[in-house]
Amino acid sequence: PKFVKWANAHSFPQENVIDDKTRANEDRLGAVRDLQLVLHTKKKELAGRDVLVVAGDTLFLSDFSLKSFLGTLPTNASGCVYYRLTDVKEVSKRGIVEIDDESGTVHRLLEKPSAEETTSRFASPAFYALRHTALSGIDKFLEMGAQTRGDGKEVPVEFADTPGALIGWLVAQRKVIMRAAPLSGRFDIADLGQWKETLTHFSMVLDKHLNRLPQRIISRVCARIGLLGNPSDGFGGKTISVSIHNFHAEVTLRPSRRLVIVAHPEFDPNSFSSLEHLAAHTDLNGYYGGLRLLKATCRTFAKLCRDANVDVTGNFTMSYSTTIPRMVGLAGSSAIITAAFKGLMKFYGLKLADLKLSKGILPQKILDIETAELGISAGLQDRVIQVYGGMVHMDFDSKLIQSRGFGEYTSLDPSLLPTLYLAWNTEVGEESGKVHSNAKARWLKGEKMIVDGMMEVGSFADDGKEVLEKGQPFKLAHLMEKNFALRRKMYGDAVVGTRNIELVKLAKEQGMAAKFSGSGGAVVCMRIVEEASFNSAKKKGKDPFAFTQEEEEKIRLLFISKGYEFSRLHPNLVAPAPAVGAQKSTSYFASSSAEGLKTPPRATEGIVLQID
Repeated sequence: PKFVKWANAHSFPQENVIDDKTRANEDRLGAVRDLQLVLHTKKKELAGRDVLVVAGDTLFLSDFSLKSFLGTLPTNASGCVYYRLTDVKEVSKRGIVEIDDESGTVHRLLEKPSAEETTSRFASPAFYALRHTALSGIDKFLEMGAQTRGDGKEVPVEFADTPGALIGWLVAQRKVIMRAAPLSGRFDIADLGQWKETLTHFSMVLDKHLNRLPQRIISRVCARIGLLGNPSDGFGGKTISVSIHNFHAEVTLRPSRRLVIVAHPEFDPNSFSSLEHLAAHTDLNGYYGGLRLLKATCRTFAKLCRDANVDVTGNFTMSYSTTIPRMVGLAGSSAIITAAFKGLMKFYGLKLADLKLSKGILPQKILDIETAELGISAGLQDRVIQVYGGMVHMDFDSKLIQSRGFGEYTSLDPSLLPTLYLAWNTEVGEESGKVHSNAKARWLKGEKMIVDGMMEVGSFADDGKEVLEKGQPFKLAHLMEKNFALRRKMYGDAVVGTRNIELVKLAKEQGMAAKFSGSGGAVVCMRIVEEASFNSAKKKGKDPFAFTQEEEEKIRLLFISKGYEFSRLHPNLVAPAPAVGAQKSTSYFASSSAEGLKTPPRATEGIVLQID
């Protein structure tokens, strides 16, 4: 009755609301049999017509375009969508697609496989555009399901309620050619509480037609890796840091009557389906989402404006999202803060000079938000690379910082880098800020091993800069190994952690040098190549540091079997970051087609800042 009422209210034909007579969950037909029921009931109307199958508990992010999705499908192909999972534990709860990188053709769709069964981390929700030629296979699929019961008559409800299994079977039986299109993300509505929270989120960032609200500003900041020298950045040392396209954080602002900070349904939930759900969410995301980061940024920004006698009138609604893996030392928190700060400057049409700031001092102001406002243990490295972009050699000489408030930051050409890889722990259980342990206190006390050790670790950044500029990238591997070994000696295995040590060892067994990319949980890896092999490959125009696709997949599967992820890194090749601040009326878009940014917003919908 409620669906009929809805149909009447929206001028939708009542006869197109098909009642399967289900009155309780235990008596349900199942999604596949419901699809079969519709096809049989509307056989005449649907003859020779393609159909769109959509699960009612799924909402996509606003950058998804149904028109574009359907318009780009080949005439002989059906279609599905996919998004990248950030939690390996979700693999066994989702339909996973294995796709061809170039064509997007689906090779396999696995319904809730174990993480060891596939290297794919692409989840495909129940959203399928099916050509009419594929629909005849549904009856055959259900007949096969009936055979599993022995009597050949009744289909088990768990079989009939898995549309992913249907699509996987159609692909495996070559009854359908399936093309997959990427999504930036989706919301899986588990209960009424999450539905209400998600509606609140969308109401703040979308209009009634689910389009992004006009006059919005999007500020995007990428993740980073510490190539050499860390953790000496917190001890007056030196580092080389690289901005990477693989992951990013994004903050959106739009004008509004009141100032509103929007909770993210995934990262800031206030309702859970059970105690286990709450515990699992906390294990993955910690106790804090992004709200405190945005509030602290706004408070600091307001103080800077007040101190500079800058009048900021007009309120905004601020929301955020992030693809950066949590608690593995890839600068996820600082990326949100930096994106928010730069977004605020753009929103109010300010330049650094208006706030009496310079580009060099801005990283310190962003660091103060985390350390002074929130009490998060952190160093300058992340904020420098997020302000400067590309690849930067950083000298945090204490005399320089005391005299002018910032160190010496030198941009390097990212194209000098060899092919690099990233591996990270998918079974994290503590915040990266805790990994620093008592090293700072020992350093302040003047403990010789820590003081001398941090100075030596910092010198690796100088050595790395030299070998890159001399065209000798093969020498980086030895420096990376020395960097990790000295860090392990200073901090001790109890602080470095068993999983992190295993991660570095696993990389070494595959012929790679590895070191922490940040404070722990992720390592940057580089294939070890001798000078002779490097010179020989260089003459032949080959990349000696890159694994073949087959080798890379084999290594990735090995890492996955141990509870890690493994992926090739995509550095930002353009070193200079966009100018900070501009006139409010200026509208421009700057982005990249690299991994993690496959579906950029359209320039006509607002202002997008790409902070590399």
